[in-house]
Amino acid sequence: MTAAVAPPGEPGVHRRRAVVLNADIASYSRLMADDEASTVAALREYQRLAEDAVGSADGTMVNFVGDSFTAVFDDAREAMRAAIAVCRAVRQCNRPRPKTRRMYFRVGLDVGDVVVADDGRYFGEPLNVAARVQAIAKIGGINVTEAVYQELDEPALRLISIGRRRLKNIPEMVRVYRLADVADDDDHEWDWPARAPAASIAVLPTIAADDTVTRGVAAALRLDLLGALARNPGLRVINAQPGQPGVDQGPGTDVGAAYILTTGVVRSGTRLRAYADLYETVTLNRVWTQRWDGATDDVFALQDAVSVGTLRALEIELVIGEPARIYRPALNDRALEHVYRGWYHMAIGTPVASRRAVEHFTAVTQSHPQSPIGFALTAFALWWAVDQDRSDDPLRDRERAEAWARRGIALDDDTGLSHMIVAALQLHIGGNLDAALAEARVALQRRPTCDVTFIVEASVQRYLGAWEAAIQACRRALELVSTPQPWHCTVLASAYYIGQRYDDAAETAEHLLQAEPNNLEALLVLAAAQQALGLPRRAHATIVSIVDRFPDARRVDLAARYPYRDHKILQRWNTHLAAAGLP
Repeated sequence: MTAAVAPPGEPGVHRRRAVVLNADIASYSRLMADDEASTVAALREYQRLAEDAVGSADGTMVNFVGDSFTAVFDDAREAMRAAIAVCRAVRQCNRPRPKTRRMYFRVGLDVGDVVVADDGRYFGEPLNVAARVQAIAKIGGINVTEAVYQELDEPALRLISIGRRRLKNIPEMVRVYRLADVADDDDHEWDWPARAPAASIAVLPTIAADDTVTRGVAAALRLDLLGALARNPGLRVINAQPGQPGVDQGPGTDVGAAYILTTGVVRSGTRLRAYADLYETVTLNRVWTQRWDGATDDVFALQDAVSVGTLRALEIELVIGEPARIYRPALNDRALEHVYRGWYHMAIGTPVASRRAVEHFTAVTQSHPQSPIGFALTAFALWWAVDQDRSDDPLRDRERAEAWARRGIALDDDTGLSHMIVAALQLHIGGNLDAALAEARVALQRRPTCDVTFIVEASVQRYLGAWEAAIQACRRALELVSTPQPWHCTVLASAYYIGQRYDDAAETAEHLLQAEPNNLEALLVLAAAQQALGLPRRAHATIVSIVDRFPDARRVDLAARYPYRDHKILQRWNTHLAAAGLP
């Protein structure tokens, strides 16, 4: 290993650039407290494994004190090779051991200038940063700083950004990357559902006083409630009282219900009171609560009030959100059933299901021709099928979607959905950005809690070159949902790239591609951002995957596919992609 000449005024030390590896054993204190002798014996074995891995990668073991060690390397690739070797060797060594006695390293890497004393001790910020990055690694996992990520530029390594982190006693925030496929539990910070599942609800036994009248009312109320909930295809109803009819049988927590519905009935003379509470299964946080009053001489009225009130609340809380407040008073029960079945088929996410959704929403226009709801929903289903590549004839369905949306606007669609569809279509039909922005702003006034509306506005803003406004709209959309969706992050990654925030663009695109590996726009943004960041090997590897998945992809098609008003943005994108190797 080479050393720099000692700087003037610092006798006995010299400076050099080094890659620093810091590793620490997770749960070491607990292991020592449980069995000190076997822990010390195992630690010696792990120390030998670590020393072998460091030596094989031409590194230097600086120290191995207690449950942690530090090593330095000349090359980032060799440091990473050692880190991977340590983690894999430890995992192999753990296999014959009971799970409670297994040890795992957390590993962190940083690179920079360090000071080396004559006695072999190392000092410098990279040692501190490596230790802090290691501390936030997953058990058995490896974290690296952005500086190491840049030096690696190795497409074979799947390094996933976990964002900028505030590290203890480090003044600047540091972007950190996690090496995938090393730790045993490879969970991701962003979970991407393939499609929206039906909300599962375990309906627990109805609580009632031990008298014949109250128990009879409770039993009838529960049966009526189960039937009402089961008719909504957006809900999976689990009967948590064996022996009673229901969609599923068994306790809610045993079958993985996301929510628990508790109900009860109390009686005072001829007066009855029913109540219902909805809880999240995991946290037991109360989501919704309601009570109803009735009388023993009109039990049916109480049953109807509880069933309708509970169903409406769950429609709002779990199925389609706030639009349920609009649909129910405006439509009859048959039309409402078509609405819910239409949403259900849209969530399935297949071409056949998309056509079924259109059929259900069209039925609403036939039964309620003066209501804009059916027209707006039909337009939405047609547009969504095109946007998600589920249409047999995209050009025809775009035209149909615009025609249905225009009819919704003519009927004064106060939901704003029709305006949102027209705004989205303007981006595809002629790229009329000014008209699209005007419609998007009308939609936002009427749909201030709709994430898709904000994403449509963000799409318009990015094509106009207003990347900061696009990012703001994307962030607002992300605030409105519990889980990021691919379409949110496609627009966000593009906006970051337009604003020359290339590290953010690459990070967002990489997260997105975990869920949608064939998202062409995300791949193009990632390749261009990697090239801009000075990672040509990674950029070229991304281009290879683009050409493999999209053989007809060409730079000349960018302008037609993405209608940016400022041609300088397209020129910059084109330049980066050309340098990365896209034809």
